[in-house]
Amino acid sequence: MQKRSHCVQTAFNTIFAGLPMMRNRPVGATIFAMRMLEDVRLRLHTAVDTIGHGFDYARHLVRGNRIPMQRAVVQADAPPVILVHGFLGTRGTMLPLTRRLQSEGRAVFTYSHGTFQTASLRRSAMLLAKRIRRICEDLNVSHVDVIGFSMGGLVALHAIKFMQSDRHVRRLVTLGSPFDGTWVALAGIATLGAISPSVWQVLPGSKFLRELKDAPTPSHVKIRQIHGNSDTIAPVPARLDSVASRDCLVLPGGHSTLVVADYAFEAIREFIAPAPHGRSIPGFRDLQDPADVYLQEADLAYAE
Repeated sequence: MQKRSHCVQTAFNTIFAGLPMMRNRPVGATIFAMRMLEDVRLRLHTAVDTIGHGFDYARHLVRGNRIPMQRAVVQADAPPVILVHGFLGTRGTMLPLTRRLQSEGRAVFTYSHGTFQTASLRRSAMLLAKRIRRICEDLNVSHVDVIGFSMGGLVALHAIKFMQSDRHVRRLVTLGSPFDGTWVALAGIATLGAISPSVWQVLPGSKFLRELKDAPTPSHVKIRQIHGNSDTIAPVPARLDSVASRDCLVLPGGHSTLVVADYAFEAIREFIAPAPHGRSIPGFRDLQDPADVYLQEADLAYAE
């Protein structure tokens, strides 16, 4: 990443060095030209980084769903985190987030949604709701935090609104989720439409999306909505009614940037940060043992 940024900077340093001093030009014109060049430089810089994020995402995608589960530590003041991948995604695509969250001391769970998230989003939401309940029961906690990437954000929000997952979800972060739909789904319909209900459900104006947006969000579930300003797969939608203006963020980059870039993770980490030391999280059960709960191995059901 640093090499890509260095190449862009070097190219523009050369351009600026070769510019005439423009002493005979009006000052306003000189300032305007310099601002235009700076704008082009920033746009190129973002484009190069976005392409790099796409390559990083693809590299993790091909790792598939056979990702080893590491020992998890659940702390009393930090709920477990559940990651929900998107259409044609795998558990591998969530590895960058998994590793960063684990380095922060969070217990993280991911699982696949069958064949690349091609099933009905309602069915995927039902399975997610079941897994959330099971994790809470097995760990003796009452709440989890959920991060949904792309179509995974739609699945998570549906589970909260229609599958009673609001009883167990403290905070939800959606990354590049197409709440207003995406016309890219037409490509999916042309290739997978006969076997994939989900590609029809993300078309703009679909019944699924209308019902998802119209249904009220339980007020106790806090949501942060994050998008990329260069996202061509899921263009930036309108802010959800239940999302505070400060929690609707548009960051530089494209679709895959949101699970790869450091600055995107910072926006996630800040939102789901545990309560300050000495304060308990509302709704978090008292653990039977005051020590942390340790899981020697995550149940294979979480990784199905």
